[in-house]
Amino acid sequence: MKQWKIAWRNLMRRKSRTFLTILSIIIGVASTFSVIAAVDSAEKSFPIFIKEAFAKADFNIAGTEAYFSEDVYEEVDNIENATAVAVLKENTKLLVEDEGISSIQKRVVVTGYSKLDTAVTGFKLIEGDLKKEGAVITDKTAKIWESNVGDTFKVETDRGVKEIEITAIVKYTQELMGPSSWSMAKYHHWAVALPLPVVQEWFDLDGKIQGIQVKGSNPESIAAVETAMDEVVKGHSGIFMQPVVVNIDEEFQKMDSFFLALYIAGFLGIVLSAFIIFNSLYVSMKERKNEFAVLKTIGYTPGQLQVMVLTEVILLALIGTGIGLLVGYGMALGLSSLVFMLIGIRGGSSMVLLPGIVLSLIAGLVVPVVAAWFPIRNVGRISVIQVLKDNQAKAKGTNKWFGIIGVGLIISSFFINHLLLVLPLLAGIALIFPYLFKLFVLFMKGFYGFVFRFSGDMALRNLNRNLSRSSMTSVILCLGIAMIVLMSSLNSALLQTYEKVIHSTYGGNLDIMFHHIEEGDLETIKETKGVVDATTYSLQSMIWTLDDEKRMLPVYGVGEYWIDRFPLFTGQKGTHSDLIKNLKSDEVVLDEISYGVWGGSMGETITLDTQEGPKPFKVVAVVNTMKNQGFAAFMKDDHFKESFGVKYEKNALVVKDEKTSPLQLRENIYGQFGERVEEMWGPEDWVSVIGSMITSSFSIINALVVLAIIISGIGITNTLLINIMERVREIGMMRAVGITRKQIIKMILLEGFGIGLAATVVGILVGILLIYMTSDFMEYNSMTFEFGVSNLIIGLIFLFGIIVSLVSSFTPSRRAAKIPLNEALRYE
Repeated sequence: MKQWKIAWRNLMRRKSRTFLTILSIIIGVASTFSVIAAVDSAEKSFPIFIKEAFAKADFNIAGTEAYFSEDVYEEVDNIENATAVAVLKENTKLLVEDEGISSIQKRVVVTGYSKLDTAVTGFKLIEGDLKKEGAVITDKTAKIWESNVGDTFKVETDRGVKEIEITAIVKYTQELMGPSSWSMAKYHHWAVALPLPVVQEWFDLDGKIQGIQVKGSNPESIAAVETAMDEVVKGHSGIFMQPVVVNIDEEFQKMDSFFLALYIAGFLGIVLSAFIIFNSLYVSMKERKNEFAVLKTIGYTPGQLQVMVLTEVILLALIGTGIGLLVGYGMALGLSSLVFMLIGIRGGSSMVLLPGIVLSLIAGLVVPVVAAWFPIRNVGRISVIQVLKDNQAKAKGTNKWFGIIGVGLIISSFFINHLLLVLPLLAGIALIFPYLFKLFVLFMKGFYGFVFRFSGDMALRNLNRNLSRSSMTSVILCLGIAMIVLMSSLNSALLQTYEKVIHSTYGGNLDIMFHHIEEGDLETIKETKGVVDATTYSLQSMIWTLDDEKRMLPVYGVGEYWIDRFPLFTGQKGTHSDLIKNLKSDEVVLDEISYGVWGGSMGETITLDTQEGPKPFKVVAVVNTMKNQGFAAFMKDDHFKESFGVKYEKNALVVKDEKTSPLQLRENIYGQFGERVEEMWGPEDWVSVIGSMITSSFSIINALVVLAIIISGIGITNTLLINIMERVREIGMMRAVGITRKQIIKMILLEGFGIGLAATVVGILVGILLIYMTSDFMEYNSMTFEFGVSNLIIGLIFLFGIIVSLVSSFTPSRRAAKIPLNEALRYE
């Protein structure tokens, strides 16, 4: 216990320095803990969420026409060890009394279910009763509509006004996904679940359904259920069965680069805090060399002195880590919510904390000890004779081996085609930074002397006098600046790249999804005000067998006669129409992402389920597209219908004139077709969605980097306070010969400015180098970017770095100016 009390007493001798060092550990541990907990929680929750949202059923039965007979459901419902639900989805219009709500905002999709309370529907009840024959809405929709259980849900149909009681409110779910506000209803329809007979009666579709969802009672029964369903399907024409497949791995792999960047940004804090710990202890040991010499003379061994200092380090680490874990838990909750929202998880499972706690404990306790190893080792080597002679040891020059190793690390990073190249590159910069800082100070000599006169000359002299300490402080900020330059520029570059690719592969200005397209609809679209041209196309997610594993692959049926006017991809050889025209019935075009997932070579075949069973299709071309987030295949439309038997189309592409706005085009289309329209999306909508995701992703990363830069600011403050304590007598002498407080403040500010300016300039240059090195392989959702640097971003980051250094210098400069003259002259 006495050892710990002594350690605490020693730490309290320099309260400001101790506080700032502990604060840096807290921030480092908290950022590390929050990142690990958030990513681990997301990795655990994502597969669960995807299965609950998109794979509640094991099989789907669909028709080659828009509807098929309910008799099929009666047969499927009798299959043993299976739960079946018949589904019928229709579009209609809300009957709303409120003024100011346009027709397009009243769109609602009502889905009829033969059973509402089953594992297939998977609704999580909040209020009411799913067994009652009424409407089911989500909690989000109920809040926006200001509706409760017992209220009435009213719609306008071709057969008049229909109404039904709301009997259940459930948690927000994919099946009943609706807009987040009335204003967003201009872009997305509302969704309500109803009993199947109600929808059939409202829309005069007695005995008709659109699909059947089937779930086996247990994994062992799946094969038997599939066999029984296959027999049912064979007994009826015009229907087909598909297993429900979710590409979880592909979906999650899109976030790999984002998670890696999160890890790097999170661990950057603890690494930078290690620099501060090293710097603080190194100076502290130099300050206390007389004390250690005296202790040696009274019998303390080198080992005992080292244990004493180690105890101080451990005490710092324990306090910083303990508080850091508490702060990190709060940060983890917030960061997890942001990550969940970013990747689309709603209501994620419980937090995964143990790995984050363990690794943060290791980082918070081990990193400070490792950082303190060199200063602690030097404590045991203090020479009593040298101290008693009062001969100040000459400052050691920069270790040339550090420079050689640094250059080697930088060179090695050029051979790494992965974001991990950041690690050796930044480590190499840290090792050679003393040379860079010395060179930078040399260049600044004339400028400081000419502009700031005496204060500038003194500031540069002090920077040179403590070159190693100043350079170590500067490199902390430099690494943070380099990371924020990289992430901010990636954000900007990816936004521009996405916007360019989306507009060039969207196929027009608007993609409309109907319940189904009827004869004459295309001509009606073309005659709509603001429409220059339009076409319809086929789209179906087909079962793709890859390495004996079933996956879903969206396949587009493309017409050679319209593809040049409505391009859905780029990167092909020749014109779009030539490529499609020359496709044979057993040939397919893949986009780059699906081609990469497939892993085959051009000319080889992939296997897709057709109405005649699994069939090989030869891959003859690879293109770029942003349709379906860049994961798709393309076939000639005639071959599509022959292979998959889907005889109706649901989608239409529209090109507008220059005078019509995107929103006006939607309203014109809706004015023609009303509730028959299910979805309308334009390229600007997709740019907005993707842009929001990218910006949110990088905002999270940048927030963590800013935390690391705050640690850098702490380092600058700590270093300047140390410098002031060493120069108290010198500052007193300067005051005695007429130097004013204002000049003292200016001198200290210029020291901090020099440290910050060197860090900012070198950090920006390193950041630009990182942008260049990552431009060939760095991707987000499998989209790469072109090398480019935004002058605005660089300017803002430069300003930010200078502000951090000046703010960090303010407190030390004020403290130096307030040192009483008589105290300074007596200071030893």
